[in-house]
Amino acid sequence: MRKIELLKAGKYGLEGRLLKANTFQHHTGYQINIFPFKTQPGGHVFKNDFLSFQGIMGEVIRLSNNTELDKFKNTANYKTELKQTILKNVLEKVETSEKKQLEDIINKMFFEHDNSLFKYDFHVISYKNFINNNNAIKDVPVFISDVFIQNNEQFKALFSENKSKNILNQLISECLPNHIDKKDSKRDKQIFKNMIPAVTEIFQKDFDFLMSDKDYFLENFELFFKYYYFFYFTQLTFKLDNFGQQDYHIKPIYFSMDWENLSESRLQLHKIGWREVSKHYERVFAHANALELINYILVDNTLIGDYDEITKLFNSFEESEKEEFKTCLEQLLEFYKNEVKTLNPPASWEECHSNLNLKSFDQEITTLIYSLWYTIRYQFENGKRNKPYKDYALWLSSFSKENFTKSGGRLGSKLVLSQEILLFLTKLCVGNREKIRLKSFWEKLQERGITFDETSKLEVIKLFERINLIEKKSDSGDAQYIKSSL
Repeated sequence: MRKIELLKAGKYGLEGRLLKANTFQHHTGYQINIFPFKTQPGGHVFKNDFLSFQGIMGEVIRLSNNTELDKFKNTANYKTELKQTILKNVLEKVETSEKKQLEDIINKMFFEHDNSLFKYDFHVISYKNFINNNNAIKDVPVFISDVFIQNNEQFKALFSENKSKNILNQLISECLPNHIDKKDSKRDKQIFKNMIPAVTEIFQKDFDFLMSDKDYFLENFELFFKYYYFFYFTQLTFKLDNFGQQDYHIKPIYFSMDWENLSESRLQLHKIGWREVSKHYERVFAHANALELINYILVDNTLIGDYDEITKLFNSFEESEKEEFKTCLEQLLEFYKNEVKTLNPPASWEECHSNLNLKSFDQEITTLIYSLWYTIRYQFENGKRNKPYKDYALWLSSFSKENFTKSGGRLGSKLVLSQEILLFLTKLCVGNREKIRLKSFWEKLQERGITFDETSKLEVIKLFERINLIEKKSDSGDAQYIKSSL
């Protein structure tokens, strides 16, 4: 019989980690790490970083090289100070009597209007910094590194190469300040767990394809990671609400083009659109805590993983082991209800239990998992911790709103793609082929989590016809092909 126990006492047990001054605190990431989000501050304060994504990806690159920005990294004037350092180094390096003219040339060619350095090569991205320097955002690049990059040598090679044939590019690269080595420090939380391998597998295929055209990859570097960040977390919220009941398959989400006007009747036909997505976002903190707490139940001194892994493990148990696991889960629930004293009347644990009795599942383990999750959710939605619960979800909703939604007036927000994003995704779908059938194109978009209604499909086809991306093999239009975007 396997050893099944609830880790309650001790420094790394429930009491040692979650009880501070006899008050229960919802800490996540110690037993299983899923979301790189915080309750303080809410994600809405990072809107500019979510839109740019350059500072986030700059940190991802630095993490892969185990380096960090030099001393002026946390100043509000980072871009200006970096620019001044580069210009100073250039003027010291180049012997010329026309220093003012040289400075003007460098200014115009290599710096944007806000003093940010122009992205002329991959290694330049490692000099991009966060717009909001609150430390809370630094878990986002750690997540991207853990889940998408891992030890990808191709990724590291992108930034170690500096083979520009442009003399001025070479000059600027030589005048960039050196990064400093990052001090080794032990992580106090788990490595972020890849919860949707189906998404990261497609990511890797698209990454390999983009490596064949590095200029195009450089141009769309942030957009690529930004979309996969959205794709991964949106699919994860749907998977978590499945509670491990069955094997998860990617659910395409309805988008429209950003120039379209949608009627209420069209929006109602979008089975999975922004309304549905945002509802799933709202519940993520309950999932983060449910999985954290249930992983204080150890089986043979080993963490039990996500809902899918727990379900498979439970179904492999002998009857006596199932009973032992249920006992541990009951003890966990009792511990939680006894220690969490923040419900606002008339909410009560009795009402919570009564609500649970109305819900049933085919598998016993699903009912057990759901009971824990619902208890945590009930506490957040009916207690004094409602604001942190909502602020945590803002890390997803704010990111998505900044990048992939548009206001539909009285109908609320809708998920949209810009022409730029559509053409980028089209290139990924066509891949290294010259062209693919239109039907295959829609399918490959669905593989990447995107679907359109028939009206939006017509809008996409009109765009492709206008820019000469569509090819008809017959007058009837039966065989239509999409060519790789330019």
